Amino acid sequence: MGNVLSKPHIEVHVRARFRQQGLSALVRAAAEAALAQVRLAHPVALAVRLTDDAELRALNRRFRGKDAPTDVLSFGTEALREGVWITPPGADEIPFHLGDLAISMERVYAQAAEHGHAPEDELRLLVIHGVLHLLGFDHHTLAQRRRMWRMQDLAFAQLGRPNPLRNAASRRNSQ
Repeated sequence: MGNVLSKPHIEVHVRARFRQQGLSALVRAAAEAALAQVRLAHPVALAVRLTDDAELRALNRRFRGKDAPTDVLSFGTEALREGVWITPPGADEIPFHLGDLAISMERVYAQAAEHGHAPEDELRLLVIHGVLHLLGFDHHTLAQRRRMWRMQDLAFAQLGRPNPLRNAASRRNSQ
């Protein structure tokens, strides 16, 4: 597989209190690893916002009717289903904007601590997961979940990192 076209355009916006060296590069690499799991026929762009629980709670309430913070929200165009274009972009839509991700850094830190892995790996996981949603993948059925989890594993392998969910499951099973 792989994205053989031009490098994707990935904008990263980080709320001031979460800014640190290398964070944008980490997000871009994780997003590119997720995008590389499908062969896209058009160059793409997306935006990632790293923010806090309060903003994710407000977005979750507004767009999903759930008055609670969450770890990641994906706002996609629904132009793809499982990595295949449903509505190919027009010439004036290149690069095609797949959508936006919003990630709560507070959830990143809390979930990393809960599962016993590095916050950087939790952030990679949420970016990869969110980008796969932008590509039209979901996990409502067992078959969809298996496919999406496999793609997450492949994206982590491309980054040269183990999927932290696999490590957390292994640790739980060995206790």
